[in-house]
Amino acid sequence: MKKPMFIMLVLCGLVFGGIFGWKAFVAGQIAKSMQTMTLPPVTVSTAPAELQTWSPSINVVGTLESLQGVDVTAQLAGLITELHFESGDTVAAGALLVQQYTANDKAQLAGLIAATRLAEMNFKRSQDLRKQNLISEFDYDVAVTDLDRARAAEEDLRLRIQQLAIRAPFSGQLGIRLVDVGQYVEPGDTLVRLENLEKMRVNFTVPQREIAAVTPGRPIALKVDAWPGESFTGEVTAVAPRIDADTRTLMVQGLVRNPEQKLRPGMFAQVSIELDTRTDVVTVPQAAITYSPYGDSVFVVLPGAGPDAPATVKNTFVVTGATRGDQVAIETGLQAGAEVVTAGQQKLRNGATVVVDNSVPVSNQATIVPGNN
Repeated sequence: MKKPMFIMLVLCGLVFGGIFGWKAFVAGQIAKSMQTMTLPPVTVSTAPAELQTWSPSINVVGTLESLQGVDVTAQLAGLITELHFESGDTVAAGALLVQQYTANDKAQLAGLIAATRLAEMNFKRSQDLRKQNLISEFDYDVAVTDLDRARAAEEDLRLRIQQLAIRAPFSGQLGIRLVDVGQYVEPGDTLVRLENLEKMRVNFTVPQREIAAVTPGRPIALKVDAWPGESFTGEVTAVAPRIDADTRTLMVQGLVRNPEQKLRPGMFAQVSIELDTRTDVVTVPQAAITYSPYGDSVFVVLPGAGPDAPATVKNTFVVTGATRGDQVAIETGLQAGAEVVTAGQQKLRNGATVVVDNSVPVSNQATIVPGNN
């Protein structure tokens, strides 16, 4: 009984041992094959790290306002009888915009003109009589005073009639009309907004450490979201004499040319103030940078050891600096002339072989233009 059981256990051991041995042999062959197997090269695009000269700049945000901008208001109470503009019109300085009711005032003016004429005649008679000593000096002074009063009353009414004709104080573009014919307005009521858009003011603040660099006359450039890729130039016109004690910033105002009137009051603007100093920096396209919580890095392409040997890549950590358009400055970790991978990094590992294909180059412009990626 014991002998057959022993034989069966020996046979089972031989069977299972053969199975495990075969599996171990297969695994070893697979491992040996994997060690000798080489991965196919990865196709990437590249760009050289370039040494460029950059002018440092102060980049801040600002708000635009028109060179001249007012709410055109009524000076006197009255009924609107005529409107001489439409919303959005461009008008010249002195152009008649709104006419208020003046019929009663003109009728009164006719009476005051007659009273002035009579006072002038009385004055001339009194002047002749005074020369002949036929009237007293008091009577002569009364005639002079009557003439002055008549002229003042006439001039006062003429000025009132002029105030009822509301004109543009300067050339510019009108906003939305806020009144209609037949509407009664009170002094101070806004009729329409008038803006001079030929030049624009831009107000912004800079840190107090930059106070020596920001002086009147220094060139500025600004960009707005409404016109991507366009830059508007101007200069600093005024610097506030006092630093804000809460924010430790200095208020600055600039004047920007706006010949095509693309800039509008209230726009948010990105303001750049170029400084006099220049710095040599190593730059690469932003597409070459791999950003991660552990540090930024680039893949540097290394040529093969022989004429037929494929190129490989090395993952190199770098410290990035300022950016200009599609370019980023490398402060440490990379030398000018190094060839860096700009597309295909997601397929790479340290030491991987690569094939370079730059038939579709990555954008590498210092100034962002529409279409840049």
